[in-house]
Amino acid sequence: MKQMASSLAQIFLGLCILAGSWMIADAMKENNPSGNSIEQVQVKPQSKDQLLSHSELQEYLGINQDQVEKLLPQKEGNVTKSQIPYIQIGYEYYFPVKAVDQWLEETEAAIFD
Repeated sequence: MKQMASSLAQIFLGLCILAGSWMIADAMKENNPSGNSIEQVQVKPQSKDQLLSHSELQEYLGINQDQVEKLLPQKEGNVTKSQIPYIQIGYEYYFPVKAVDQWLEETEAAIFD
């Protein structure tokens, strides 16, 4: 008698597992009828320009003209000092986008007078 009850319990457990698996498979088919799970990922297009002028830097950082001027390279004698990475071409200063992004990540707090 005990052996028969144990056998029936095992058969019932097997049927429950089978029914549960069937319901899960059916639900997965309803959510994805093609059977393939291909998702489209939209990548934000990177700006063509890798260098920013000071007016583009102002727009990129979302700050006003006076604030940008505090970041721009300043000549002190023979030395040019800057709070932000830059490249000088002729008399113009340009700011590499990647270097500016890295500078922003590394700068936790800064005060510009």
